[in-house]
Amino acid sequence: MLLSVSGLTLEFGADLIFEGVSFTVDRGDRVALVGVNGAGKTSLLRIMTGEIEPSRGTVTRAGGIRVGYLPQQLGEFPEGPLLDAVCACAGEAVNALQRQKEILHNLSASQSGNDSLMHELSRVQDCIDSTGAYNLHTRAEVVLAGLGFSREDLQKPMKEFSGGWKMRAMLGALILEDPDLLLLDEPTNHLDLDARIWLEEFLGRFKGAVWLISHDPGFLDRTVRAVYELEFGALTVWGGNWSFYEKRKLEDIQHRENEAKKIADQRERMERFVKKFQATESKRFQVRSRIKMLEKLETIETYRSPGRMRIRLPETPRSGHKVLSLADISKVYDHTIFEGVDLEIEARQRIGVVGKNGGGKSTLSRILAGVEAPSEGTVKTGANVHVGYYSQEVDLALDPSRTVLQQLSDVSPERSEKELRSFLGGFLFTGDDVEKPTGVLSGGEKSRVALARVMLLPTNLLILDEPTNHLDIFSRKVLAEVLDGYQGTLILISHDENLLRTLVQQILVVEGGKVKPFTGGFDDFVEKRRSRASESLSTGKPKASAQSRVLDRDRKRREAQERNKLFEKRNKVDQRVKRIEKAMIPLEKRKTEIENLLASPDLTGGSARIVELQKEHAFVTREMLQLEEQWLEAVEREPSV
Repeated sequence: MLLSVSGLTLEFGADLIFEGVSFTVDRGDRVALVGVNGAGKTSLLRIMTGEIEPSRGTVTRAGGIRVGYLPQQLGEFPEGPLLDAVCACAGEAVNALQRQKEILHNLSASQSGNDSLMHELSRVQDCIDSTGAYNLHTRAEVVLAGLGFSREDLQKPMKEFSGGWKMRAMLGALILEDPDLLLLDEPTNHLDLDARIWLEEFLGRFKGAVWLISHDPGFLDRTVRAVYELEFGALTVWGGNWSFYEKRKLEDIQHRENEAKKIADQRERMERFVKKFQATESKRFQVRSRIKMLEKLETIETYRSPGRMRIRLPETPRSGHKVLSLADISKVYDHTIFEGVDLEIEARQRIGVVGKNGGGKSTLSRILAGVEAPSEGTVKTGANVHVGYYSQEVDLALDPSRTVLQQLSDVSPERSEKELRSFLGGFLFTGDDVEKPTGVLSGGEKSRVALARVMLLPTNLLILDEPTNHLDIFSRKVLAEVLDGYQGTLILISHDENLLRTLVQQILVVEGGKVKPFTGGFDDFVEKRRSRASESLSTGKPKASAQSRVLDRDRKRREAQERNKLFEKRNKVDQRVKRIEKAMIPLEKRKTEIENLLASPDLTGGSARIVELQKEHAFVTREMLQLEEQWLEAVEREPSV
């Protein structure tokens, strides 16, 4: 036994999250923790780590147990080069190496032997051997390669990585630490298909216990052997993977509903009897008996549905046979993303686009959608093609100051408010929800708003870039069903294996500066990548392809040619960043002033003044967002020297 939980209860103020939760964790366990939002899943993991204390109950951990926890949000992480930062988080291994160094120094400085230090050195040496500390950097290289980092990334400073890549680094550090219990909260959120396949293979070989929270049913099917569900404040244990749980859950729901109906009918009959005969003297004993029975009647709690989207797409207009033609397309920023791309996309094709994060999938989607122009080559759109485009950069696509209702009105102003409210209801926005500013919504809610904007208008070419990011399992399932019935052309960029397997017929791989069709189906592609991940874990060495070696040589040659130019480029970028930051100062000051005025009870001028301030606030917010986008663009493209 690694960990034991008994009688666990958690309360936040007057709200009871769960109570009486008990379970044990044994080595080799593979558990999915599921439940609706607010059920307390993340809180339970944090109690298991010792981060937060329960209201009541006990958590007993085996002596010396190592617990690794990956939260949804990025925590503190060491600075410096990626490889060094990840190795620095390797817990016992790093501490043992450091202590060995200190002991050897003390022994060498000592005039005579020191039995105490010698005994400690023996214990430290055992720890070094058991944690594989001597080959720490080699193991780290394998883990980081599996999670999608390139060899040149290993020496790149941590501050240059995006939040998503930092989360990958944190996951790599946890794996490297080799804990006894691994707690992962949405680990696939920032992983592309290759990295997720590698993680599946790793977890299949991992000897410790694993608890997962995930919205990816395919990932859960292949990684867990039990499902623990938090519902109605209690924990229910189900055997099997997600698919087995889902089947048994439906049966349980039906059973609960049948039992609840029986009890409701029984209650109604007894209450009717009491009401009819409560004043009849000859029936007083029967009435009293019925009242006691009513008091003891069991209450059956039925399934707490998380709410399911109901999406109805407009009728699909007919397009020409050729939908898109790409000829010799290339895209260059400060380096070449891809080049020499030739594609012919025909009506009603279903294409899945896969590849590593940062390889150019989103760039390709923007070019296909006409949102961004290629650096070279031509893109021709066929006759009567109506494009619907969903970008994974949801925050940039939505004005945070606009309400949910206004977001739809902006793309279809001719529709009535009643029509728009009805359509939003299908995306789980009802009542006052539609009046919320978009900026206060959660990630999942923003994704649903963005999807609603795309699906409100008639299209015959849908280009969707990671549409399931931030969606729960139930919403993913509904989206898959809707897209399965779509009559137009579909281009899907995704790492959701179930979605790709269900919907696409052809695979395009964006890799190594090229965009090429994959010969074979999606299952063939996954199997090939799974074999590569398995080989990497078996040999302990990240595999570098011949193509990647050629690319490395080309990269080094370009760097040698451009080294002198980088200093000049960086200076120009620094100047631009400073100008943007200077322009943002008065806008930030004015925004704060307006917010203080709107919050002030002494505001004069009535509703006209309030409306005027709200309009100015929206204008200032938009100006700041535009400047922030320019700032981010400048910083992201800043050349390193």
